[in-house]
Amino acid sequence: MTSIYVCIGSGCHLKGSYQIIDKLKKLLASTETPGEIKLAASFCQGCCTEGVVVKINDELIKNVSPDNITAIFEEKVLKRA
Repeated sequence: MTSIYVCIGSGCHLKGSYQIIDKLKKLLASTETPGEIKLAASFCQGCCTEGVVVKINDELIKNVSPDNITAIFEEKVLKRA
């Protein structure tokens, strides 16, 4: 199972974390994924100045935006280069 956690702490919230969650929901609904995917919100990941922060399994990914989340999803979740 792949776990995706999107920070919704104050800093990330102000930088658009809910837009990231919405985009991930759409990607998950429209894409055949390799195995089960858990999508959840989380609180502060400790990188407030580098948000939005998304944790995929054990990897923290910083500076996530609606513009780059699709590429991150394809690379980290779907394992496409």
